[in-house]
Amino acid sequence: MRPSTARHQHNLRRPTIRQTGHIASLHTVAGEHPKSIRLGIILLACMGLVLWPAGATELEAEPAQSAEAGRPSGVTVLKRDKLIEGYTLYSSRHTETAHLIDLDGREVHRWAYPQGKTWHYAQMLANGHLVAIVKDVMILELDWHSNLVWKRTMRAHHDFSRLPSGNTLIVSRRNLKNPWTGSGKLACDILVEVTPDNEVVWQWKSEEHAKEIAGHVQLLIPPYERFRDWPHINTIEVLPDGPAAKKDWRFRAGNLLFCGRHIDTIGVIDRMSGKVVWAWGPGELLGPHMPTMLPNGHLLVYDNGQNASVRVRGYTRIVELDPITEKIVWQYRAESPESFYSPSRGSNQRLPNDNTFIAESDSGRLFEVTKQGEIVWEFLNPDIATNGRRMPLYRAIRYPKEPVEQLLSQHESAKSSKK
Repeated sequence: MRPSTARHQHNLRRPTIRQTGHIASLHTVAGEHPKSIRLGIILLACMGLVLWPAGATELEAEPAQSAEAGRPSGVTVLKRDKLIEGYTLYSSRHTETAHLIDLDGREVHRWAYPQGKTWHYAQMLANGHLVAIVKDVMILELDWHSNLVWKRTMRAHHDFSRLPSGNTLIVSRRNLKNPWTGSGKLACDILVEVTPDNEVVWQWKSEEHAKEIAGHVQLLIPPYERFRDWPHINTIEVLPDGPAAKKDWRFRAGNLLFCGRHIDTIGVIDRMSGKVVWAWGPGELLGPHMPTMLPNGHLLVYDNGQNASVRVRGYTRIVELDPITEKIVWQYRAESPESFYSPSRGSNQRLPNDNTFIAESDSGRLFEVTKQGEIVWEFLNPDIATNGRRMPLYRAIRYPKEPVEQLLSQHESAKSSKK
């Protein structure tokens, strides 16, 4: 489900709230599983004290205290006058659960499918289904009530795209002899398109296109020996029709935008020929994630700031790139740059009000900034690992208010009619 601007607002009945490790959880959750219960969370309410950052709005439900650095969990900054209403989906890396929360941090729905194999990434589709990737094991689809409706066993990882045809484009990989040295093993990425019946109808093998990538950017071949996989694709996005497509055929609708973390490169694959027709990044990006095409024809890119085999910048930034001129036209980095740093994962999303929604994934922090860099919303993951630290979040997605509330209303009505 590609989030879009919500044009209308609905007034929903406020459900009864119960306190949990996720600040407040609504009784609309279906099929709760014992494994999803948050452990080791102490509610600040028990302490009778809540500290709020300057300018933040006090919430109705007090956030839970995490075991990490004494900081509260849940929503810690909320400047509602600088936000548009919406819902956030996130899934902690060490769980098999995805949470849908409102701007106050209240959980309005969750999906869970316990199998003892944690989720890498989860995304909600327009129909309320959830697609989750179990890294190097499978990709699965659950309905609103967490019933399994589809799965494919494969070495899926990082990302997928549900196509208008109903097919699914999936990032996967397989072990090969190193294609360039002929010795040792290297897991090379492959893009696979499958039908709902799991028939493979298209494939793109990354190692076969190394020379094409090298025609656009400086590329080290063979790759660094310390990398066990290449090029570590973490994003696959089908390009929409838009300004970039009208200016340059390389960015036409249907072509594929990808990101190779281990080669510091984002690029475009021509869907018809399979050739890499554009690439950019080395010298500017370090270990990037999640390039995404904006309505203005620019690309938003999560520049992590670390590629262990090249160098470490020590801070993360979000950059907006004009892909035609290859010029950075906007960037966000923290006032104290090292205070925003996620070396190995992360996500970014431009919202309809021109704010940018960011996952500082390694530290389990989500936040939203204005174009001027002001933090207007912040959420700290209440899921705490056994070592007392917040669980990381690979990605988070902000969905507009209207379609989510339509789903909530639809399923609440169906539930009531069965009583």
